[in-house]
Amino acid sequence: MSRLGRALMVTPAAAVLVAAGTATVASAATGTPSGAPPSGATCVSTTGAKACFAAYGDRVWVKDTKANGQSAAGTIKSKLPAHWGRECFNNRGKDGGWVMCNFDVPENQKGELWAVNNPFIGSQAYTEILTSDLA
Repeated sequence: MSRLGRALMVTPAAAVLVAAGTATVASAATGTPSGAPPSGATCVSTTGAKACFAAYGDRVWVKDTKANGQSAAGTIKSKLPAHWGRECFNNRGKDGGWVMCNFDVPENQKGELWAVNNPFIGSQAYTEILTSDLA
């Protein structure tokens, strides 16, 4: 097997970025167990997943909402012309509760928050976000 093939098997997030042919700077993490996101966080849901984003601290929460054996993910990504993305995975199952990832993203940028069930091929939905807590 080629080196590229082995690398893609080890890092599924990289496989998606390579397959999509993007120049996006991406980071993926498995979330740590946490409580629910704070009130005021921006949230989006799809069948099997819910994701929330809090601009203060650049935090993403993900909850698996369907007992289907698939993981859930919350993704934040920039809109053009910026090129960055962060992905938080919840592999704990429906009864595993919320997980949280603490990222560092550029401030004052428009982006999107995605909730995804069965990354990278399952149900998904998104909403727009701003990466600053400007009240």
